[in-house]
Amino acid sequence: MRCDVLVVGAGPAGSALAARLAADGFSVLLADKKAFPRDKPCGEFLSPECAPYLDALGATDAVAALGPRLVRGMRLHGYGVEAAGRFRGLLPRGATAEHGIGIRRARFDAVLVDAAVRAGARWLPRHEFVGLRRGDDGRISGATLRGPDGAPIECEARWVVGADGVHSRIARALGVQRPVPWLDQFALVAHFAEVEAQPLAEVHLFPGGFFAATTVDAGLFSVNLVVPRRTLRQRAAPDWDAFVAGHFDRAPAFGQRLAAARRTTPWRGIGPLAFRTTAQTFAGAALVGDACGYLDPLTGEGIYFALFGARALGDALHGALHSPAQATAAMAAYTASRRREIAPRLAASAALQRALRHPWLVRGFLAAAARWPALADLVVTLTGDTVHPRELWRPSFWRAFRAAAPATAP
Repeated sequence: MRCDVLVVGAGPAGSALAARLAADGFSVLLADKKAFPRDKPCGEFLSPECAPYLDALGATDAVAALGPRLVRGMRLHGYGVEAAGRFRGLLPRGATAEHGIGIRRARFDAVLVDAAVRAGARWLPRHEFVGLRRGDDGRISGATLRGPDGAPIECEARWVVGADGVHSRIARALGVQRPVPWLDQFALVAHFAEVEAQPLAEVHLFPGGFFAATTVDAGLFSVNLVVPRRTLRQRAAPDWDAFVAGHFDRAPAFGQRLAAARRTTPWRGIGPLAFRTTAQTFAGAALVGDACGYLDPLTGEGIYFALFGARALGDALHGALHSPAQATAAMAAYTASRRREIAPRLAASAALQRALRHPWLVRGFLAAAARWPALADLVVTLTGDTVHPRELWRPSFWRAFRAAAPATAP
């Protein structure tokens, strides 16, 4: 097989990138080791700022047709305190929605794969990455895949993109993936039925972990339990339902929510949830989405990171493919774009994860957010990606925040 770009991994980052490049007229192969639709452990929340990216992909109507649930903010519980905030209508960065959405990843990802195919990408389900190919000069020149029948397939490509997620085999093959030892966490994910729908996502914090949940399409309740790896190793419960229920005494409000619920999917696990990469671009290759590095986004920003990264890398590859002599500069622009937009958010997420290890900090923040709803709105709006952390240093932001209509009671 020969192509301009081989994209390995058909999650939101890979499919969005494939759609963009195919629409630009490049030959694109989009490969994934799974057949779609496929289940994916995830918080299943799209923040408000994802809306313009879906518009650009022509996927807004297809996503809306799936009946996603609107998510208007977040309710935070922990240590006997509760606070709630809503996405404020600041929209300084051009977002078209003041709400996020809850949608199952199996359905959402399939929509984006369809968008890539409609744009002209060639879809290769059940094609597993085996290894990178290199030219005599050391440049990445393609990859070896394993097809559905187990036979090796050689792909020649001008560029290979690793969009294969948090445990990226391409990042490992390039030798740039590093664990974040202090954040060695795993997530258990399942769907429940017969849970009263609410307009807010939920986070229930307790020492050593948290529950995160939101209502998604078809009225299902998407539940995540995130705990350290050592907790899983030490589990004494005979099954995963008992293991999860064993945490309800530390999150009683959440236990009450699920008291009469019926689990509709098996518990699925994913982890560890923290990796970084020492580089994201190479001669003939690049990484995008979670393959670039992942730090458990308690705030639900993962899909936004994927869509933003796909657009930024799409711009860079468009330039590199048209003008190979400018490839180095184009990839440098991609790296710089990620550094400006995503790096500060990851730093904020890391700081949040460290703060969660200090119950007095969590309790103090929740008490303050409960007392001053505007503080809760501000934090939730930041997690909705329509406000960048650096904007907090600008007086104009605070003027806009004060002028914005205050959130109504959740």
